[in-house]
Amino acid sequence: MLKNKASPPQVTVAFSSHRLETLPHAVREMATHGAIVLEEPQEPDFPAFLAGELSAQEYLEDKEVEFPLFARHQLELLRKMHRKGKAILQVEPYLERLIKIHQSLAAGMPRAQVEGQPELKEVYAAESRASRALLTFYTLAHTAPFPRVVAAVREFAQADAARFRLRDRLRAEALVPLADQYPRLYVEAGYIHLHLIKALVRQSRGRVQVRPLFLLAAPSLKAIKRPRPLGPGDLLTLRYIFGVPTSPATANLLAARSLIHIKLLGKKELVPKNHPHPHLTDEIRAWRLTEPLSFEDCAKLYPQVRRLSPNEAVAMVEKYLKLGEQAGRRPDTPCS
Repeated sequence: MLKNKASPPQVTVAFSSHRLETLPHAVREMATHGAIVLEEPQEPDFPAFLAGELSAQEYLEDKEVEFPLFARHQLELLRKMHRKGKAILQVEPYLERLIKIHQSLAAGMPRAQVEGQPELKEVYAAESRASRALLTFYTLAHTAPFPRVVAAVREFAQADAARFRLRDRLRAEALVPLADQYPRLYVEAGYIHLHLIKALVRQSRGRVQVRPLFLLAAPSLKAIKRPRPLGPGDLLTLRYIFGVPTSPATANLLAARSLIHIKLLGKKELVPKNHPHPHLTDEIRAWRLTEPLSFEDCAKLYPQVRRLSPNEAVAMVEKYLKLGEQAGRRPDTPCS
């Protein structure tokens, strides 16, 4: 009689953003896993928070968080899960090494010495390249001709892609041993970290079952028949991450659209009240408005929207597209 082989460890990579609307979906998934891995570097006072020795507000006091409402609510939920026996782990080696780089430089260590440390060398190089590319973009954004601004976006996307590949590889190396300890592992990941799936499969050599999951796939599929409304900037970066052959025309179009897309997104943290997914709705609107734009459209719109608020920029692009429809202009084929 054949014996049943033990099931391989399962790692669920939950792609999401740090928005309040994602938490109900995340909690349902987390409940079915033995350990929850957060996408953040280890904090020395995190165990004290989980143990109830610090409040969420006290824990966050000395930390810079981009979305404070999300952070506070997530922390409370995680502590409840910890009390129910779930392991809550912080695993993000790239960011931990980046913090070490900043601390070493702040302490007066020469740059050459920091850069030369084997553990820090790759992160130092990737971060330096991306920072230089981003600085170049900011320098050119408001003064250079539009094609040069677009070229700067492309250069940053390439540097960013290399940084994300390294970040995902380092994280996969840290996650695979945890899968041996916890047969069902829930891993928090941002939408741009799709390469983490490939890195986990490669690092585990197939002995770990990797399950990708888009937390807001259901409402997104219902609205646009896609698990996620990836913006043009993310699409360009992902093409570079995965080495997808991309013509200069396609790269330029995605980069140009990204300059408009970023202006259409709201910056405030929204609380789900009348609508369960306000940020997703905002992202879908921005996605729909940028998909029809040609390179020439973006070149015309960019000087007009770059100093506007998101609501003003949305109104400007909506008016532009409406006038184009009335004039009988056909939109470009979307780049997806």
